[in-house]
Amino acid sequence: MLDIGIYLFVNAMTTTSAVVFLYSSDIMPASVAVMNMEDAGQNGPAAAMAVLIMLTAATVKVVHLQVGKKLLNNTQRWRR
Repeated sequence: MLDIGIYLFVNAMTTTSAVVFLYSSDIMPASVAVMNMEDAGQNGPAAAMAVLIMLTAATVKVVHLQVGKKLLNNTQRWRR
């Protein structure tokens, strides 16, 4: 279940093709903001936002690995 969750999270963080057509004017996903900044010629802020997206996904993955390891240790004690 954790692996499915992390896959969906990372996939949602990086998907822009479908999200571009679905966002409203009130809430703009970060991936769409990166595309809009790049189109406007603001390459520096777009790169910074892309790095933040990458760091968010990496942080969630590290938390996922730690939780997975803890769950594995708790559920597989009989193997020790």
